[in-house]
Amino acid sequence: MSVSRMLSLAAIAASVTLISCATPGSGSPTALPTAGPTVSPAATPPVTAEPAISITSPTSGETVSVPFTVMGDANTFEAEVTVDVVDQSGLQNCVRGVTATSGSGTPGTFEAVLAFPPEVDPLPVVLRAYSHSAKDGSIVDLVEVPITVATERPPIILATPTCGQVVPPGGLILVTGTAAVFEAALNVEVRNASGVAVVELPVMAEECCVESPFSARLTLPADLPPGRFDVVAFELSAKDGSVQHEFPVQIEVRG
Repeated sequence: MSVSRMLSLAAIAASVTLISCATPGSGSPTALPTAGPTVSPAATPPVTAEPAISITSPTSGETVSVPFTVMGDANTFEAEVTVDVVDQSGLQNCVRGVTATSGSGTPGTFEAVLAFPPEVDPLPVVLRAYSHSAKDGSIVDLVEVPITVATERPPIILATPTCGQVVPPGGLILVTGTAAVFEAALNVEVRNASGVAVVELPVMAEECCVESPFSARLTLPADLPPGRFDVVAFELSAKDGSVQHEFPVQIEVRG
């Protein structure tokens, strides 16, 4: 074979190779697709658990006058909630145990009336709500709200018994305080958790219509079951006989 013939066959072979590597209908090779940036899925926000107890009223920084009502939400063991006020020295001025409308996994609401003698100056306190551990009785689910207790004096004030005082069934309670009521007449009752009076006692203050002291002795029934009771001092309206100016203090009957 001649040299020129061999060169012609080599040129034809090279042309066939180039044509077989090209994209049909195109004069250049097909480019491989380039991967785009990876998009990460949106992060799921963390689930925030609702607090077991919250105080909705009074609010932080509010000034209140005794007696005042504390309201809030709760989801605690057996729906039990304790509410108290503690002053700057750590002294517990008043405490009350209440049962919320539901608990133990079902949210409910609660109300508690706190009543104690006001000071001569405005009193900054911390209003607290909490429950007690079913395991060891320690304070759990504590929430705190700073408030101020005004110096305003209600028409009736109970000085004794004090909030949370423990009294045995059949025990004697010394009831003392001040009152500025019509004809100096007021009443004291011991009420159970349903609001039913188990003891009733009429009391007279020393003077009519101006703040003056009163005192009386009250004996609890010997068969009174253990539990929380309210000692409530109040006046009956001269106009229609309705109950007014209630001042309730919770005690615990315990043998």
